[in-house]
Amino acid sequence: MIARTVAVALLAVVLLTAIRSWPDALGPAADLPEIPDPADAWLASTEARVAAGPGLVAGAEKRIRWYADLPATQTEYALVYLHGFSATRQEIAPVCEQLADALQANLFETRLTGHGLRSNRLAGVSAEDWLDDAAEALAIGQKIGKRTLLIGTSTGATLALAMRKRLAAGGVDALILLSPNFAPADPSADILTWPGGPLLARAVVGNERHWTAANDLQERYWTTRYPLDAAVEVMRLVKAVRSDLPMQLEQPLLTLLSPQDDVIDIQRARAALERITAPANETIDIDAQGANGHVFAGDILSPVNNDLVVQLIADFVHRQLGPAEL
Repeated sequence: MIARTVAVALLAVVLLTAIRSWPDALGPAADLPEIPDPADAWLASTEARVAAGPGLVAGAEKRIRWYADLPATQTEYALVYLHGFSATRQEIAPVCEQLADALQANLFETRLTGHGLRSNRLAGVSAEDWLDDAAEALAIGQKIGKRTLLIGTSTGATLALAMRKRLAAGGVDALILLSPNFAPADPSADILTWPGGPLLARAVVGNERHWTAANDLQERYWTTRYPLDAAVEVMRLVKAVRSDLPMQLEQPLLTLLSPQDDVIDIQRARAALERITAPANETIDIDAQGANGHVFAGDILSPVNNDLVVQLIADFVHRQLGPAEL
């Protein structure tokens, strides 16, 4: 009798622990904040506070790049870039710069909370923090351009879609997704959002995840060691976007994917994209050509595809929205 009582009590403790480790559903995207003038100085001050704390990796900070070096001059198009999980704005650089030049556009590249730090990397972050970052990025985009083009890579693309209700309110004119993360290639990642999933994952893999960078620059601009809790936040974001399918977008959508991608589940990405309705919904496969299949452009990992990716996006924008009017 005593043994049975103890067993029931232990089971209750296990169930309670599992329930308490069940990640919450994702909260709503924040309203777009007011961005003070001048926007550059305001950004510099906010990033300086981060630099004074955990420290910032040079080249990872948020920045506005003004077309033709004309500060505070609004262009027809504004490019807003959301980088992927554990990366920084250097992820596909200089693709965004080259695209901005091709479209005669101002460019804003954000730094998602917890990323690009010298210490406490990705500690204590939440998916809601990244929603706030995306809201700030959209507000800056609307400030620096008449029409906003939102570009996201990997989980940055997921984050862009998580802003759907804000996108429906206007202010974004086209959406470009590179290697969108609708599901990681490792199917066990879904466990992180199950009841008790984080607890089970910690028991199996520990409190941290670590991976090896391809080169010194990736080691510098990506976070290669981070708390498992940060991966849970990624999956909260992924789950929220998948739960929002089927999805109706008001903006034309271009997606670039590589069949050689071994980071995301390509088949689940294609299936998800088929459930998105948009004025235009184009998906183009990119041959990684022996480069990185997931980050298939950018000087750090895949410079061979820089010109192609810039041309594909510029052509899409011109077809759907027309050339910039100067």
